Amino acid sequence: MAIDTANYQFCVKFPGSLEYIPAVRKFVSETLLANNFDPKFTYRSEIIVDEICNNAVSFGCVSVDAVVELQCMVHGDRIEFEIKDEGGKPDDLKRLTEAVKKRPRKGSPRDMGKKDSLGLEIVRMLSDQITFETAANNLTTVRVVKLREEDGEAEGDEAAAAG
Repeated sequence: MAIDTANYQFCVKFPGSLEYIPAVRKFVSETLLANNFDPKFTYRSEIIVDEICNNAVSFGCVSVDAVVELQCMVHGDRIEFEIKDEGGKPDDLKRLTEAVKKRPRKGSPRDMGKKDSLGLEIVRMLSDQITFETAANNLTTVRVVKLREEDGEAEGDEAAAAG
């Protein structure tokens, strides 16, 4: 049995502040483009990174010296993101648990209900898998997998948009 290992892997650690997220997002985007992922896939992945980083900083960084860690594993057929934060408040962890476990909703983002779970709804719509776990010390880890789109899929989408 072959073990699937990442073609390229990197980790970005940044202070628990929203002002660092644009730089992290740009770094991930440029790395995906350098690994021959198409611009549409890259842009969608950028949005995923933005949303999971925003959630980690907004809800998981409770101390002044909090650090967020984003691990990215680039495979030929997908990208995997794993983000870790210090866990946040019990109410925030409960909301995260409920948001990740609930079934994806159909409809447009404005029909999706509470604003506080909209970020995870966007991540769910743009990704193929989202899971999370909380360690005994409240360290929260969110994992997101986004499969690479087939060239035909992307071209078909572009043709439909142009037509």
